Amino acid sequence: MNLNLSWDLFILVFFGVVIAYSFIIGRNLTLKVITATYIAILCSDGIGNLFGRYLASSETFLKFMKLFGVGNSDQATAFFKVLVLIIMIVIIAIRGFYEYRAEEAGSMSIKLATTLVLGLLSAGLMMSAMLIFVSGSSLINNIFLVNNPLSQVYTQSRLVRIMLDFANIWFFMPGFAIVGLSFLHKK
Repeated sequence: MNLNLSWDLFILVFFGVVIAYSFIIGRNLTLKVITATYIAILCSDGIGNLFGRYLASSETFLKFMKLFGVGNSDQATAFFKVLVLIIMIVIIAIRGFYEYRAEEAGSMSIKLATTLVLGLLSAGLMMSAMLIFVSGSSLINNIFLVNNPLSQVYTQSRLVRIMLDFANIWFFMPGFAIVGLSFLHKK
């Protein structure tokens, strides 16, 4: 396997960590993380767009962001969106006023397969959102700009191409899995 050590390895490790974490926390909490991710994506995109419009071009703020290696307002906005996304996923998943109670009936292989698929979908959803935000795009305003910072990485990395080309599937499938599981389990 030919891996681009920067992006491909990052994506594979990210998927591995999220899937492993899904097995640790279980199916119900993985469903909660997926729901938290959907909420966090929309919130971080909206807040990030407002941030980019009103604060990211401030000279004082840009001087502060240079401490983190962020050089311009577009990078500051992308950094802010990803930071808010991660913080909101954690807070909503831990403190959210909702829970899932999927029954634990069924064979061990079905339980493991369900957790594996949910972990995979959760990782794909998070990674797609982060890559779209890093590219300077917005889910609310537009999906993928032609001239963006990820253009070069997109041509070099097969995994980045898969994540971005199939971003709509990554955004759709976790929600579909939640709906599907709700029909498969009794109340």
